[in-house]
Formats: sequence, C-alpha cells, structure tokens
Amino acid sequence: MSIISVSLPTGELRLTLAASDFKLNELTDYAARQNPKRGFMFVSKLLAKYWPSQPSEMLRMHQYLAQALAKSIVGSSVFIGMAEAAAGLGQGVYEAYLDQTTQTEHLFIHTSRYFLDTIQAVDFQEQHSHASQFYLYVPHETALKSTFLQAKTLVLIDDEVTTGTTFINLITAYQKVNPQLQRVLIVSILSFIDLQRQVKIQQLVGVEVRFINALSAQVDFKRDANYQYTQIPNVNSKAECKRQNLSLKAGRLGIYGKMAWDKTVLQGLMQTWHFGAKILVLGTGEFVHLAFLIAYYLEQQGWAVKVQSTARSPLLKGAAIQEKIILQDNYADNIPNYLYNVREGQYEHIIICHETPVCDSLTQFAQRFNADLLYYADGKISLS
Repeated sequence: MSIISVSLPTGELRLTLAASDFKLNELTDYAARQNPKRGFMFVSKLLAKYWPSQPSEMLRMHQYLAQALAKSIVGSSVFIGMAEAAAGLGQGVYEAYLDQTTQTEHLFIHTSRYFLDTIQAVDFQEQHSHASQFYLYVPHETALKSTFLQAKTLVLIDDEVTTGTTFINLITAYQKVNPQLQRVLIVSILSFIDLQRQVKIQQLVGVEVRFINALSAQVDFKRDANYQYTQIPNVNSKAECKRQNLSLKAGRLGIYGKMAWDKTVLQGLMQTWHFGAKILVLGTGEFVHLAFLIAYYLEQQGWAVKVQSTARSPLLKGAAIQEKIILQDNYADNIPNYLYNVREGQYEHIIICHETPVCDSLTQFAQRFNADLLYYADGKISLS
C-alpha cells in the first residue's frame, strides 16, 4: 500500500491506496469544492467532465469495467449511469458490455436532475451532490418497462463511491418497483468503501451486492477550520417539466443497444478543417455520450482530439482546475454552468453537442468559442 497526501485550500486529503492495475495519476487529479458537505473533488481524467479526456483512454476504462463485471450478471439487467458526472461513463460501460454478450435483455438508463411530468419515477436523494434531488424514470415503452421492472441484476455505475449512501437510497427505492431483484453490482473507477462498509450496505438493502472498481483506497479528509466557504450557487433544476428541453432517446427513459448517430453532418465539418488541427468535442450537462462517440471516431480518423462537457459543480480554481469559465445553462434553469481547464483559443475547432433546442445561452457559448453546434433530436444530428 502507498499513501498520498494532497493539500487543498479547504483541507488536507489523504489516500491510502490498495494494489491496482492502474496508477492513481492515470485516473484522477484533485480540486477543492465550494461545498461544506465535502470540500474536495476527485477530478477524473476519464469522465470527459472537468478534465479534457482522451477518447481512447476512456474506452479502455469502459472495457476494463465491463469485462470485470461481465461474469457477475444474472439474467436480465438494468445499467444505471449516475448523473451528472457518470451518465456518460455508465453508457460507455454498458456499450462495452454489449460487445461481450449475445444476450439482448439488458437496458441502459441514467438518473437525471430534470423533472418530467406524467412519467413514473423512482425518487431518491444523492447525499454529497450540490443538487441533491435526482430522478430515475421508469421507461414507458412496453419492452423497456418490462425489463426495468423484472431485471435480476442492477448495475450502478459512478465515477467514485465514497460512502455508498446514495446507492443505498437508490437500491431501496428500486426494490419497491422490482422486488424480484437478485443482485446489485456497484461499479466505479474509484472506490473508497472498505470491506466492513460493503457488508453493512448489503445488510441494509437485503440483496447481494458486489463491488467492482479500477482502484480502491481509504480516504481521509481533514477540513481546514479557517477556510471560509462562500455562498454555494444554486444548482438545482426548476421543479417544472423539462420535456421540451430534453432528448427522450438519449437514455433518461431507457434504451436497448448502442446509441445510433449519423456521421453525415460531422463528415461535412471535417472537410472544412486542416489536418493536424486541435479539436475539442463538448457535451452539455448530462448529455455527454454522443460527444465521446464523436471524439473517438475523430481520433480513429487521426485527428488530435479531446472530449469534455459542461458541469454544474462549482469547483475552486487551483490544483487540477487551472481554468474556469462560467456559462449560462441551456436547460432553462437560469443557473451557472462551468467549463473547466479550457482556454479560449486553445483549440482550432470546437463542437458543442446539445440535446436542448437552440437558445440564447447556446448561441452565446458557440459565438464565444467560434464553435459549431450539433443538435441531437430523436437519434438524428443536425447543424444548428
């Protein structure tokens, strides 16, 4: 075991690492968070969220976790990506798993901050999030709903697991709609849950729980008593139906199989670029997976490309966060969004992938970075 200490403005972070196939600095860096509940953040290098990620390295992690969990699947399954940060990770792991199985009754869905009326939801709380209210929607399409309500295995995917309390809340809520559940897999890049806590979680939910991760460690955080937290920005979604702002084909209501996307518009853009140009593909909020798919395709074509997305979490500059750009959100919530570690002029071409209709905030965002807007609606992509 090795020990790593990290000094942050909000306190001292100490990690005791177990053996792993990965080095810690391959997976994460660190930042201070403007949240007295938890003053630190693991800045994952493989999420395409707070850090510009390499698509092929993300795929490697998707495949690693998918292979690690494959033999633990019993019967039909529901893969759940935990929004906001791990919605894309969850979908990537799910798609990597599909490459390893011939069975078809496995669906993907991700949690969401956004309210949809007239749709049944499994309601739960996320303990350490800035926005604690999340929804897990019951799919309304007949086949998807049947799998969701009768699955034998629940696969919960997040970038990190610290206490497991959110998963206890979610598993307990899910069991109310699916009492036939036999096994839960808690899958993460980083896990900070020791064996005693793992046993306790299984006892609390009353079903077999297995933990799968790329790296596990013990984490301790000593708060700096002299640090003064400023007012935390509101990052909660408005309690109004967001149906007009969301793609209902991207994962919130469940999907079978891989995300389909038409390359025609992208290939047209590529013809206007000079080879060797630096490319950034951006997702927005919970809508990340398409940006990853586009970026990976570009990387395979030989382009120098990174992938990232906007976020709601208000991180402090310093440590892993060297740049912080404040944007207006594009989901009609009138709250700040953030783009981290991107400098204006750093990339020759930027693509912004969005599921919301074009709005002033998206137009201003694109104009500021001289970016192209790609709109995803019902599985189709158009240039905004």
